[in-house]
Amino acid sequence: MEKREITIDVPWGKLAIVLWGNENDQPVLSVHGKLDNAATFNALIPLLPKYYFYICIDLPGHGKSDHFPAHLPIFTSSYLIVYKLVMDYFKKPKYIIMGHSYGGQLGLKFAQIYPSRVEKLIMFDTVHLFTMQAKYYAQEMENHIEEFVKTERKLQQNSAPQYTYEEAVKKLCQSRPSPLPAKAAEILLQRMLKPVNDGKFQFSHDQRLKCFINPQHDSQYAIETLKSAPVKCPVLIVFGLDNGGQRMVLRPILNHLKKLKNVRVEYLPGHHDIHLTDADKVAPIVNEFLNYKTSKL
Repeated sequence: MEKREITIDVPWGKLAIVLWGNENDQPVLSVHGKLDNAATFNALIPLLPKYYFYICIDLPGHGKSDHFPAHLPIFTSSYLIVYKLVMDYFKKPKYIIMGHSYGGQLGLKFAQIYPSRVEKLIMFDTVHLFTMQAKYYAQEMENHIEEFVKTERKLQQNSAPQYTYEEAVKKLCQSRPSPLPAKAAEILLQRMLKPVNDGKFQFSHDQRLKCFINPQHDSQYAIETLKSAPVKCPVLIVFGLDNGGQRMVLRPILNHLKKLKNVRVEYLPGHHDIHLTDADKVAPIVNEFLNYKTSKL
Protein backbone atom coordinates (compact mmCIF):
# COMPACT_ATOMS: atom_id res chain seq x y z
CA MET A 1 0.00 0.00 0.00
CA GLU A 2 1.42 3.38 -1.01
CA LYS A 3 2.28 5.69 1.89
CA ARG A 4 3.03 9.39 1.62
CA GLU A 5 2.98 12.50 3.76
CA ILE A 6 1.46 15.92 3.06
CA THR A 7 0.67 19.11 4.93
CA ILE A 8 -2.47 21.17 4.50
CA ASP A 9 -3.14 24.77 5.40
CA VAL A 10 -5.38 25.51 8.37
CA PRO A 11 -6.14 28.99 9.75
CA TRP A 12 -3.34 28.82 12.37
CA GLY A 13 -0.65 27.06 10.29
CA LYS A 14 0.03 23.58 8.90
CA LEU A 15 -1.55 20.21 9.62
CA ALA A 16 0.61 17.14 8.95
CA ILE A 17 -1.12 14.11 7.43
CA VAL A 18 0.09 10.62 6.53
CA LEU A 19 -1.84 9.06 3.65
CA TRP A 20 -2.09 5.34 2.89
CA GLY A 21 -3.66 4.03 -0.32
CA ASN A 22 -5.48 5.53 -3.28
CA GLU A 23 -7.25 8.86 -2.89
CA ASN A 24 -10.11 7.62 -5.09
CA ASP A 25 -11.08 4.93 -2.57
CA GLN A 26 -13.41 5.32 0.40
CA PRO A 27 -11.73 7.49 3.05
CA VAL A 28 -10.95 6.39 6.60
CA LEU A 29 -10.14 9.39 8.79
CA SER A 30 -7.74 7.91 11.35
CA VAL A 31 -7.06 9.92 14.51
CA HIS A 32 -4.65 9.22 17.36
CA GLY A 33 -5.08 9.83 21.08
CA LYS A 34 -3.85 12.69 23.24
CA LEU A 35 -0.04 13.10 23.19
CA ASP A 36 0.28 10.54 20.36
CA ASN A 37 0.49 11.08 16.60
CA ALA A 38 -0.32 9.55 13.21
CA ALA A 39 2.34 6.85 13.65
CA THR A 40 0.03 5.10 16.12
CA PHE A 41 -1.57 3.38 13.10
CA ASN A 42 1.70 2.26 11.44
CA ALA A 43 1.33 -1.33 12.63
CA LEU A 44 -2.40 -1.69 11.95
CA ILE A 45 -3.03 -0.10 8.56
CA PRO A 46 -0.79 -2.49 6.55
CA LEU A 47 -3.05 -5.29 7.86
CA LEU A 48 -6.28 -3.57 6.76
CA PRO A 49 -7.97 -3.70 3.32
CA LYS A 50 -5.99 -1.96 0.61
CA TYR A 51 -9.09 -0.59 -1.11
CA TYR A 52 -9.60 2.15 1.47
CA PHE A 53 -7.90 5.55 1.64
CA TYR A 54 -6.48 6.05 5.14
CA ILE A 55 -6.05 9.67 6.23
CA CYS A 56 -3.92 9.71 9.40
CA ILE A 57 -3.61 13.18 10.88
CA ASP A 58 -1.34 14.67 13.49
CA LEU A 59 -3.78 16.71 15.55
CA PRO A 60 -2.63 20.30 16.24
CA GLY A 61 0.02 20.32 18.93
CA HIS A 62 0.97 16.71 18.15
CA GLY A 63 3.55 15.09 15.90
CA LYS A 64 4.62 17.33 13.02
CA SER A 65 1.54 19.59 13.02
CA ASP A 66 1.66 23.21 14.13
CA HIS A 67 0.30 24.10 17.53
CA PHE A 68 -2.91 26.02 18.07
CA PRO A 69 -2.37 29.80 18.53
CA ALA A 70 -0.36 30.57 21.65
CA HIS A 71 -1.48 31.83 25.07
CA LEU A 72 -5.00 30.38 25.04
CA PRO A 73 -6.35 27.15 26.56
CA ILE A 74 -7.13 24.21 24.28
CA PHE A 75 -10.71 22.95 24.19
CA THR A 76 -12.19 19.73 22.83
CA SER A 77 -14.38 21.79 20.49
CA SER A 78 -11.19 23.08 18.82
CA TYR A 79 -10.32 19.55 17.75
CA LEU A 80 -13.82 18.85 16.43
CA ILE A 81 -13.29 21.79 14.08
CA VAL A 82 -10.12 20.08 12.83
CA TYR A 83 -12.15 17.01 11.82
CA LYS A 84 -14.43 19.27 9.77
CA LEU A 85 -11.52 21.11 8.13
CA VAL A 86 -9.85 17.85 7.08
CA MET A 87 -13.08 16.41 5.70
CA ASP A 88 -13.74 19.57 3.73
CA TYR A 89 -10.20 19.57 2.36
CA PHE A 90 -10.52 16.09 0.85
CA LYS A 91 -14.06 16.84 -0.41
CA LYS A 92 -15.53 13.41 0.27
CA PRO A 93 -19.24 13.20 1.12
CA LYS A 94 -18.80 10.53 3.82
CA TYR A 95 -15.98 9.18 5.95
CA ILE A 96 -15.28 6.19 8.11
CA ILE A 97 -13.73 7.47 11.34
CA MET A 98 -11.16 5.31 13.14
CA GLY A 99 -9.89 6.72 16.42
CA HIS A 100 -7.80 5.63 19.37
CA SER A 101 -8.59 6.98 22.84
CA TYR A 102 -9.18 10.75 22.54
CA GLY A 103 -9.35 10.42 18.75
CA GLY A 104 -12.22 7.95 19.17
CA GLN A 105 -13.96 10.18 21.70
CA LEU A 106 -13.82 13.04 19.20
CA GLY A 107 -15.10 10.70 16.49
CA LEU A 108 -18.13 9.79 18.59
CA LYS A 109 -18.93 13.47 19.15
CA PHE A 110 -18.44 14.30 15.49
CA ALA A 111 -20.78 11.46 14.48
CA GLN A 112 -23.42 12.96 16.77
CA ILE A 113 -23.01 16.45 15.32
CA TYR A 114 -22.59 15.47 11.64
CA PRO A 115 -24.34 12.09 11.25
CA SER A 116 -24.63 12.48 7.48
CA ARG A 117 -20.82 12.71 7.12
CA VAL A 118 -19.91 9.52 9.02
CA GLU A 119 -20.30 6.12 7.35
CA LYS A 120 -18.90 4.03 10.21
CA LEU A 121 -17.08 4.64 13.50
CA ILE A 122 -14.25 2.54 14.96
CA MET A 123 -13.03 3.29 18.50
CA PHE A 124 -10.01 1.71 20.19
CA ASP A 125 -10.05 1.42 23.99
CA THR A 126 -12.36 4.33 24.64
CA VAL A 127 -16.00 5.09 25.32
CA HIS A 128 -16.73 8.80 25.58
CA LEU A 129 -15.19 12.05 26.77
CA PHE A 130 -14.56 11.82 30.49
CA THR A 131 -17.38 13.02 32.71
CA MET A 132 -17.54 14.58 36.18
CA GLN A 133 -20.10 15.01 38.91
CA ALA A 134 -21.53 18.51 39.37
CA LYS A 135 -20.23 18.76 42.93
CA TYR A 136 -16.66 18.70 41.61
CA TYR A 137 -17.18 21.42 38.98
CA ALA A 138 -15.53 24.37 40.77
CA GLN A 139 -12.52 22.36 41.93
CA GLU A 140 -12.05 20.79 38.50
CA MET A 141 -12.14 24.14 36.70
CA GLU A 142 -9.81 25.71 39.25
CA ASN A 143 -7.33 22.89 38.66
CA HIS A 144 -7.49 23.46 34.88
CA ILE A 145 -6.97 27.21 35.23
CA GLU A 146 -4.10 26.90 37.71
CA GLU A 147 -2.37 24.27 35.58
CA PHE A 148 -2.77 26.41 32.46
CA VAL A 149 -1.25 29.49 34.14
CA LYS A 150 1.63 27.36 35.43
CA THR A 151 2.22 25.91 31.95
CA GLU A 152 2.17 29.36 30.32
CA ARG A 153 4.85 30.60 32.69
CA LYS A 154 7.05 27.63 31.83
CA LEU A 155 6.56 28.22 28.10
CA GLN A 156 7.58 31.87 28.42
CA GLN A 157 10.83 30.74 30.03
CA ASN A 158 11.43 28.32 27.13
CA SER A 159 12.48 25.68 29.62
CA ALA A 160 11.34 22.51 27.84
CA PRO A 161 13.49 19.59 29.06
CA GLN A 162 15.98 17.87 26.77
CA TYR A 163 16.60 14.13 26.53
CA THR A 164 18.90 11.67 24.87
CA TYR A 165 17.07 9.29 22.56
CA GLU A 166 17.25 6.50 25.13
CA GLU A 167 15.91 8.83 27.82
CA ALA A 168 13.05 9.87 25.52
CA VAL A 169 12.07 6.24 24.96
CA LYS A 170 12.06 5.62 28.71
CA LYS A 171 10.13 8.84 29.40
CA LEU A 172 7.41 7.95 26.89
CA CYS A 173 7.03 4.41 28.20
CA GLN A 174 6.75 5.61 31.79
CA SER A 175 4.24 8.36 31.01
CA ARG A 176 1.58 6.09 29.51
CA PRO A 177 -1.64 5.15 31.32
CA SER A 178 -0.81 1.47 30.71
CA PRO A 179 2.34 -0.45 29.72
CA LEU A 180 3.93 0.47 26.38
CA PRO A 181 6.81 -1.66 25.01
CA ALA A 182 9.93 0.21 23.93
CA LYS A 183 9.43 -0.98 20.34
CA ALA A 184 6.00 0.67 20.19
CA ALA A 185 7.36 3.81 21.84
CA GLU A 186 10.01 4.11 19.12
CA ILE A 187 7.28 4.03 16.45
CA LEU A 188 5.55 7.00 18.08
CA LEU A 189 8.81 8.86 18.67
CA GLN A 190 9.40 9.01 14.90
CA ARG A 191 6.93 11.91 14.82
CA MET A 192 7.22 13.44 18.28
CA LEU A 193 10.89 14.34 18.78
CA LYS A 194 12.72 17.41 17.52
CA PRO A 195 16.53 17.56 17.67
CA VAL A 196 18.23 20.28 19.70
CA ASN A 197 21.89 20.55 20.77
CA ASP A 198 24.52 17.90 21.51
CA GLY A 199 22.46 14.96 20.27
CA LYS A 200 19.57 15.78 22.59
CA PHE A 201 15.86 15.97 21.76
CA GLN A 202 12.74 17.75 22.92
CA PHE A 203 9.18 16.44 22.63
CA SER A 204 7.27 18.37 19.98
CA HIS A 205 3.82 18.22 21.57
CA ASP A 206 2.08 21.30 22.91
CA GLN A 207 2.57 21.53 26.67
CA ARG A 208 -0.97 22.93 27.00
CA LEU A 209 -2.29 19.44 26.24
CA LYS A 210 -1.60 18.61 29.87
CA CYS A 211 -4.36 21.02 30.92
CA PHE A 212 -6.80 21.09 27.98
CA ILE A 213 -10.47 21.43 28.84
CA ASN A 214 -13.20 18.89 28.06
CA PRO A 215 -16.90 19.76 28.23
CA GLN A 216 -17.95 19.69 31.89
CA HIS A 217 -20.90 17.33 32.38
CA ASP A 218 -21.91 14.16 34.17
CA SER A 219 -22.74 10.72 32.75
CA GLN A 220 -26.48 11.31 32.71
CA TYR A 221 -26.07 14.44 30.59
CA ALA A 222 -23.82 12.51 28.20
CA ILE A 223 -26.42 9.75 27.88
CA GLU A 224 -29.17 12.29 27.22
CA THR A 225 -27.11 13.82 24.40
CA LEU A 226 -26.63 10.35 22.92
CA LYS A 227 -30.40 9.95 22.96
CA SER A 228 -31.22 13.38 21.53
CA ALA A 229 -28.36 13.29 18.99
CA PRO A 230 -27.76 9.56 18.44
CA VAL A 231 -24.88 8.08 16.51
CA LYS A 232 -26.68 6.65 13.48
CA CYS A 233 -23.84 4.78 11.78
CA PRO A 234 -22.47 1.32 12.67
CA VAL A 235 -20.00 1.53 15.56
CA LEU A 236 -17.20 -0.85 16.56
CA ILE A 237 -15.53 -0.45 19.97
CA VAL A 238 -12.46 -2.60 20.70
CA PHE A 239 -11.19 -2.71 24.29
CA GLY A 240 -7.94 -4.02 25.71
CA LEU A 241 -8.97 -6.33 28.55
CA ASP A 242 -5.93 -5.42 30.63
CA ASN A 243 -6.84 -1.73 30.76
CA GLY A 244 -10.19 -1.23 32.45
CA GLY A 245 -9.92 2.42 33.46
CA GLN A 246 -12.30 4.01 30.97
CA ARG A 247 -14.72 1.09 31.11
CA MET A 248 -15.06 1.55 34.87
CA VAL A 249 -15.26 5.35 34.97
CA LEU A 250 -17.67 5.56 32.05
CA ARG A 251 -19.66 2.39 32.75
CA PRO A 252 -23.13 4.07 32.57
CA ILE A 253 -22.36 5.44 29.09
CA LEU A 254 -20.89 2.15 27.90
CA ASN A 255 -23.95 0.28 29.17
CA HIS A 256 -26.15 2.66 27.17
CA LEU A 257 -24.11 2.16 24.00
CA LYS A 258 -24.09 -1.63 24.36
CA LYS A 259 -27.89 -1.66 24.22
CA LEU A 260 -27.91 -0.06 20.77
CA LYS A 261 -28.31 -2.31 17.74
CA ASN A 262 -25.73 -0.39 15.70
CA VAL A 263 -22.97 -0.74 18.33
CA ARG A 264 -20.64 -3.74 18.53
CA VAL A 265 -18.23 -4.09 21.46
CA GLU A 266 -15.25 -6.46 21.41
CA TYR A 267 -12.72 -7.31 24.13
CA LEU A 268 -9.22 -8.56 23.36
CA PRO A 269 -6.21 -9.35 25.56
CA GLY A 270 -4.03 -6.27 25.65
CA HIS A 271 -3.56 -2.79 27.04
CA HIS A 272 -4.60 0.74 26.07
CA ASP A 273 -2.52 0.82 22.86
CA ILE A 274 -3.77 -2.55 21.66
CA HIS A 275 -4.13 -1.36 18.04
CA LEU A 276 -0.38 -0.61 18.03
CA THR A 277 1.05 -3.35 20.24
CA ASP A 278 -1.29 -6.16 19.11
CA ALA A 279 -2.29 -5.10 15.60
CA ASP A 280 -2.45 -8.71 14.43
CA LYS A 281 -5.23 -9.41 16.94
CA VAL A 282 -7.15 -6.23 16.19
CA ALA A 283 -6.96 -6.30 12.38
CA PRO A 284 -9.33 -9.27 11.73
CA ILE A 285 -12.13 -7.62 13.73
CA VAL A 286 -11.61 -4.27 12.01
CA ASN A 287 -11.45 -5.91 8.58
CA GLU A 288 -14.73 -7.71 9.15
CA PHE A 289 -16.36 -4.48 10.29
CA LEU A 290 -15.01 -2.45 7.38
CA ASN A 291 -16.16 -5.01 4.85
CA TYR A 292 -19.67 -5.36 6.26
CA LYS A 293 -21.81 -3.46 3.78
CA THR A 294 -25.19 -3.21 5.49
CA SER A 295 -26.14 -0.80 8.23
CA LYS A 296 -26.76 -3.62 10.71
CA LEU A 297 -24.03 -5.37 12.67
